[in-house]
Amino acid sequence: MSEQQSSQEINDIYNLYARAIDEKRYGLLDMIFSEEAELHYIVGGEEFKCKGAESASYFKAFLDLCFWTNHLIGGASVEVQGSNAFSTARVQAVHQQIREDGSVSRWSIRGSYHDHLESIDGKWIIINRYCHTPDEEGAFLSEGVKRFPELGWTTKEKISFSKL
Repeated sequence: MSEQQSSQEINDIYNLYARAIDEKRYGLLDMIFSEEAELHYIVGGEEFKCKGAESASYFKAFLDLCFWTNHLIGGASVEVQGSNAFSTARVQAVHQQIREDGSVSRWSIRGSYHDHLESIDGKWIIINRYCHTPDEEGAFLSEGVKRFPELGWTTKEKISFSKL
C-alpha cells in the first residue's frame, strides 16, 4: 500500500469518526478503534480514558445530552512506517443542547487528535488516541437539558441506507 493511499484511508477514518459521532451511529466506532485501543480525551474541562470497546458507551452517555453536534476535522498529517502510522488532525466541534425551558446552549471546542494506527488485514485502525481541546466557548451542561438518545434533528432514514 502506498503512503498516499494510506494517508487517504486514514483521512477517511476521521470522516467516519465525525459521522459516527454527529449521527449518533456508535456502531461505526468498531471500524475506527481497535477493541484494546487506549483512548484519552481532555475535552474542555472534562477528561476521560477508556478502551476502544468501551468508547460507544462513553460517547453515548455524553452525546445523549446533545440535540445536534458538528465535528469539523481538518486533513490529517500522516506519517507511515510499514504497518504503523502516526496521525494528527485539528478539530472544531459545536455541541448544541436544548435546556428544559426550550432555550439553546452551545458549547464549542477546538483542539486536535493524535493517533497511533495499525494496518490489520489491509485496514487502518486506531490503537491509541490522545485528544486535547484546550480552547472552548460556552459550557457543556450536564443538568437541566433534554436528552436525545437518538438523532434529535432528523431521522436516520434521511441520512443513511443503514440504521446503525
